[in-house]
Amino acid sequence: MKKAIIISFILCGSLFLFKPVTQLIFAENNQNASIVKNHILTQEEAKQLLLNYNNKVDYIFQGYASQFDALKSKNLQGYVFLPDVDTDIGYFVDKNTSDIYFFHPSGYLELVK
Repeated sequence: MKKAIIISFILCGSLFLFKPVTQLIFAENNQNASIVKNHILTQEEAKQLLLNYNNKVDYIFQGYASQFDALKSKNLQGYVFLPDVDTDIGYFVDKNTSDIYFFHPSGYLELVK
């Protein structure tokens, strides 16, 4: 019995020499995070994000970030949508980070919580 326990500790210990515990546990999570982080949203995916945020309204595409001085000056890339309701506040979806912002062409930009 003692020999079996000792052999088990030796075998487990040798695993740590080849791969540290953090690499064993988090290897899959890190690969998935890099895939999601490096994904660039299409216009349709950005609209789907907005629908996931609030599917009670439709969103009308208004243009690309490069067409709005307030977004262009901040070197942002993405898509601008206006909800199909009576409002002058739209949404900007960053195509690199998938963040959603309240947006107005006057320069108002606030991250949606």
